Amino acid sequence: MTAIQLTNTTWNYTCKICSIIRKAFYVAFVGLIAFGESAGRARAASELSRQGYHDEAKALMLDHQWRDEK
Repeated sequence: MTAIQLTNTTWNYTCKICSIIRKAFYVAFVGLIAFGESAGRARAASELSRQGYHDEAKALMLDHQWRDEK
């Protein structure tokens, strides 16, 4: 086995590891954003409900538009 073949084999192996790590970070980042959006919606719906806007809070949590469509 020559040095070029060894380098090529090592490079392919490390690139696969980097690809897996990159995908894992991407999935974790998207999950973090989804969790933050869900927590924000829950907090906003809680405040709307506390203020008496129960229909708007329900629409917010069910992901429906609460405004009249035109």
